[in-house]
Amino acid sequence: MQLTSVPSDQSAIRAETVAPLSFDQVYDAHFDYTYRVVVRLAGVAHAEDLTQEVFAVVHRRLGEFEGRAKLTTWLFQIAYRVVGAHLRRERMRQLLFGAADDEAVSASTSATALRGLERAEDSMALARALGRLAWKKRVVLVLHEVEEWSGEMIAERMGIPVATVWTRLHHARKELAAAVERELKRGAR
Repeated sequence: MQLTSVPSDQSAIRAETVAPLSFDQVYDAHFDYTYRVVVRLAGVAHAEDLTQEVFAVVHRRLGEFEGRAKLTTWLFQIAYRVVGAHLRRERMRQLLFGAADDEAVSASTSATALRGLERAEDSMALARALGRLAWKKRVVLVLHEVEEWSGEMIAERMGIPVATVWTRLHHARKELAAAVERELKRGAR
């Protein structure tokens, strides 16, 4: 059975369609979605490179897509694996070389800039706290809270029980709140 995309609903590419998918169709229709998933899982720093890695896998494996699930489900699974591998490599690199990537924020001393700086510091504290969550908890939290996926959808796409989704989400929220508080206190010093 051959596949095609449905222009009116980009995520509804399914097995019942008849023309083959081309890499260009998939890239054009789903680049923004894939980039957004990568940013939310890994942050902005390496998002472009990681998104391209995802599409390199898509290019190699597009013929294997059977259409049993939505194309976005398949893309998410690839992005999840690519980002996970990247984070493991980064963790190893940091352990081996002691490299820490610090983000710098600069602003003028005007009242507007100070408010912007405070928001940026809060955002950076949140990003650092999110980055400290265990990978599996972070993914569930981002998918549920940011992408607004249901617990059932997360369970299906990650291949885990729904109860596991809710447990990870509960612990992720709790750990994130504590980590943000620590980050903000650290920043206030």
